[in-house]
Amino acid sequence: MLVEAAGGLLTGSMALLSDSLHMLTDAAALGMSFFASRLAGLKPDSSRTYGYRRAEVVAALANAMLLWILSGYMLREVYERFYNPVAVLSGPMLAVAVLGLLANLASAWLLHGHSGENINIRGAFLHVVSDLAGSVAAIIAGVIIYISGWYRADTIVSLLIIALILFSSTRLLLEAFHILMEGAPRGLSLKDLNRELRAIDGVSDVHELHAWSLSSGFNALSAHLVVKDPAKQQAALKTATCGVAPAFGIRHSVFQVESEPVENSSCEICAH
Repeated sequence: MLVEAAGGLLTGSMALLSDSLHMLTDAAALGMSFFASRLAGLKPDSSRTYGYRRAEVVAALANAMLLWILSGYMLREVYERFYNPVAVLSGPMLAVAVLGLLANLASAWLLHGHSGENINIRGAFLHVVSDLAGSVAAIIAGVIIYISGWYRADTIVSLLIIALILFSSTRLLLEAFHILMEGAPRGLSLKDLNRELRAIDGVSDVHELHAWSLSSGFNALSAHLVVKDPAKQQAALKTATCGVAPAFGIRHSVFQVESEPVENSSCEICAH
């Protein structure tokens, strides 16, 4: 980041400056991701009975918002540069861009192996990937300027970097927002889950079915099972808890077994 910032100032390259600013947010994002991962490993306590797993989602949301703020700043700078092009030293620009590419390749390789299992690490990985693409774009711009002397190639590449940042951060923002809004876990079919629960011996109805994620990979479930035969209630509860729920990737489940349907599980039922 420091090398790209110095290189951008010395060569006049907006692409390098925007990429260095992006790398600055990467350093902050990686720091937040590391802190959130440590925090998520803390055990539950009396005030946070689920522990601190949501810290990973909050960090991912913060990373996405940070990228949006960065993009707004970069757009302003690119707008000024487009109408008032600045001469760029293409040779040094290319050298710095290649160095940035190598650094981003190393970071992406380290994070890629775990990016699919955790939204927090995926957020950090997306930061690095967008930086990686930014370095490639800066190299292309440097080559164009070196061959043709067309300095607007630098600002156009900056726009492409911004578009890439907005695309990746929007996906991350939507996923984090979905989890914070208690949305059903991605890939989980509530219809199939409901059918499997109803297929349990003795279960005549399933209602108040809710599924959500505390963080990526940690899904929770609650439901009411209607089992009219008291002799089958414990067996049905065990099958639902130890069989059906884990088969759908549920790591924490709570089932209420009823002899008769209780349609409203809130305290409003007590008033009737």
